[in-house]
Amino acid sequence: MAVPAPLTPASAQGCARLTALLPQRLESLPRRATTPTSPLVAAWGASAVVLRCGVARPPGFTAGSQTTVVNGLAWFQVVGTRSVTWTALGRSAYVELRIPQSEPADAFLVDLGSVIARALPAAR
Repeated sequence: MAVPAPLTPASAQGCARLTALLPQRLESLPRRATTPTSPLVAAWGASAVVLRCGVARPPGFTAGSQTTVVNGLAWFQVVGTRSVTWTALGRSAYVELRIPQSEPADAFLVDLGSVIARALPAAR
């Protein structure tokens, strides 16, 4: 799991708030250790649902890109061969959530979206 690059002070503060609010369980998945260890990365479950805070703008995202809004938080989706990567948009830092294709994304987007919205202020 790659650790995000160095953050701006505002992004670092928001990511620290997010880390403090992340749940120990994500639906039925227990939180697990990550390698390398980083306060910017969290994971749940054996096949690893992975959250990374402070990532770069998602490749392929433009102002006209299609997004999915869940409880007021916009997400940009990129489908890969084994996983789907969702990136939360419009906050002080981008937050990436990589979900194995074997896992349904809906509940994770709801659960983590509310935490992201609380921790990271809207971008200006």
